[in-house]
Amino acid sequence: MQTLNALIIDGVLMRHPSLRIGVIELGATWVPGWMRSLDSAHEAFRKNEERLQNMEMRPSEYVRRQVRATPYPHEDTGWTIANAGAEVCMFSSDFPHVEGGRNPIGRFERSMEAAGTDADASRRFYWDNFVDLLRPVLERRSIPTLV
Repeated sequence: MQTLNALIIDGVLMRHPSLRIGVIELGATWVPGWMRSLDSAHEAFRKNEERLQNMEMRPSEYVRRQVRATPYPHEDTGWTIANAGAEVCMFSSDFPHVEGGRNPIGRFERSMEAAGTDADASRRFYWDNFVDLLRPVLERRSIPTLV
């Protein structure tokens, strides 16, 4: 969180809008509360802090635009997507290793169904957010993307 805070507050993500950050194998349930805390701190301190005044967007908007996180199958992925935004979470699994669980896709599906996650958000989770994470690299290397 501290590293991401610094990248956002110090303007790195603002100055480099094509930069994408993947937060992998750290879970994602923490992301919505962290985003809310960032926005709250931004609001509370921006009138006295030039760095915050210079930000073009709220901190959570940089997260939605540029940060991708992978929830664990045992986390409430549907809730996390609903509260962080469909842009943030992306699929990953350690299956068939024990820590990946017996049916990670089933667990993700049940969680998203319970939360009422729509088809667009589900597609973003399984596909689009990963493509977005790698798009700058793919474009730089002139490798054709699949979308």
